[in-house]
Amino acid sequence: MSEQHFDNLKTLYLEQRPALLRFLTTRLRSSSLAEDVVQDLYLKITKANLPATINNPTGFLFRMAANLALDHIRKNQRGMVRDRAWSDLNREKVGNEYLADAPHADDALIAKERLAALKVRLQSLSPKAREAFERHKFQGQPYKQVAEEMDISIGTVGKHLGKAIQHIMESNWEIGHEN
Repeated sequence: MSEQHFDNLKTLYLEQRPALLRFLTTRLRSSSLAEDVVQDLYLKITKANLPATINNPTGFLFRMAANLALDHIRKNQRGMVRDRAWSDLNREKVGNEYLADAPHADDALIAKERLAALKVRLQSLSPKAREAFERHKFQGQPYKQVAEEMDISIGTVGKHLGKAIQHIMESNWEIGHEN
């Protein structure tokens, strides 16, 4: 496509952009998706190896837009099918309803008991080691944040966590079992 033809098509795109948006919004039932597809259309025009002459440039633009919308719809449908298949394989279903991902009551009770036992064991640690362990393991803070908030070095955080873990292991504490 010559530079002149490309410039003409680009000018036509800019003139037809509002109509293209309306067209795609109707097809996709979403103005934000239509905006995305119109932008994709522009990128296609600038990068595609288009024919040297286009007999009906307006029709060509709308056909490209319709094809991009159809591609988008198909992609979403494939994603929905894939997600549904994954859910069917990985979640328990009764009839047409998925069961909640919440743990069974017994499992939740056992987890609470384990956590309570761990907290009791941690009480015999030094306050700094206990605080570092709780911040990192219970609150999910990274070493750097623990160090900054406790006003200690990252290496010291590691030492405190090592002490805490060693203390738990030496106490013969195994997850879920009191000895």
